[in-house]
Parts: sequence; structure tokens; C-alpha cells
Amino acid sequence: MSLLTNFRDKAVEKFVRNHELVRKFGDVQTISIDSEKGIIDTTVLLHGEIAPIKFRGYYYFDDTDKGTDIVIRKITCERQWIDTALDYWLGDKTLRYTIPGLAGGIAKFFF
Repeated sequence: MSLLTNFRDKAVEKFVRNHELVRKFGDVQTISIDSEKGIIDTTVLLHGEIAPIKFRGYYYFDDTDKGTDIVIRKITCERQWIDTALDYWLGDKTLRYTIPGLAGGIAKFFF
């Protein structure tokens, strides 16, 4: 893994761990990133649950006039009812977030 890929993966990990929506529903236990395929695998201990639940997000980076955005194009879950709810809620929509500060600028420059 190159230093630049490692830096990008750390920016994605930080984004997931600190995202208000994730924090509102639970605590991230593990994160695994496959930057070649644009996949984030994470386990989250949802508030009120006794065991972590696995989620998978599919993402890519998009350069804009304001910097670099991480675009989540799909989220799936191992729990059928959560997976169905995510599909119903998101459908074909994407979630777009600007990567703030230096990380965004570096991501835009190199990626």
C-alpha cells in the first residue's frame, strides 16, 4: 500500500468514525477499507444492541469547486430489515460530504 493510498484510507476512516449520523446510532467497532474497489466494511455496535452489526458502504471521490467530496453511493447491512430500510431510504440517491481542510485538498491534488 502506498503512502498516498494509506493517507486517503485514513481520511475515509476518520470520516466514518466521526460522522454525526454514525455516532447518533452507535459506536464504530472496526473499519476495513478497500480503496481499489471503493468499499468500506465496518461493524457498528448500535445503541441498545448487544452485538455489533456489519455494514458495507460503496464510495468514490469527486472533485468540486469547493474541494473533494466523498460520495457514498450505496450502503448495505447484514441485517435484512436494516438493509431493506437503507434501500428504501436511499434508493438511488447518493450521500455527498466535502472532506474538510487539508485532507480534502490533498485528496483533490492526488486523486
